[in-house]
Amino acid sequence: MGSFISFIPTPFEDIDTFFKLAPISHIDIVYDLGSGDGRLLFSALEKGAGKIVGVELDSALAREARKTAVEKGVEERATFLEADVMDVNLTDATIVLCYLFPSASVALKPKFEAELKPGTRVVMESFPIEGWKPVQTEMRGYKTFYLYVMPPGKVERHSQEATVL
Repeated sequence: MGSFISFIPTPFEDIDTFFKLAPISHIDIVYDLGSGDGRLLFSALEKGAGKIVGVELDSALAREARKTAVEKGVEERATFLEADVMDVNLTDATIVLCYLFPSASVALKPKFEAELKPGTRVVMESFPIEGWKPVQTEMRGYKTFYLYVMPPGKVERHSQEATVL
């Protein structure tokens, strides 16, 4: 489906916001869709994640993340795929992290609903998933982070009907 965002790395000072919303444990398999240099995922490992999977279209960034995994000695728990997020099976994810354009939310919504197991946590940076009700939000500067838990709650739409007398 192509790129949902150019490489705009999450500032290091914002990384902990993801894990405040979705605390990590050793059983977690954390996916980052549009993983860039892997900074969110390496932080997830430092916080105790069992396994990390980065999905990145840019081959240079995916290579850089793989190299960093080797340098950190975590390559057996780290996978960095050079792939389109729409082509990657997400069924083993327990946490999914995203900082992608709003169009990504629209495209990923049915994929998430079809592939993510109940209880899987999805944290979106800056752009919510339309029609889903976040379990929690966190403001950080000018950004809002959204936590969803599968299956997501739905936003109720109240129609206002005109009464004809």
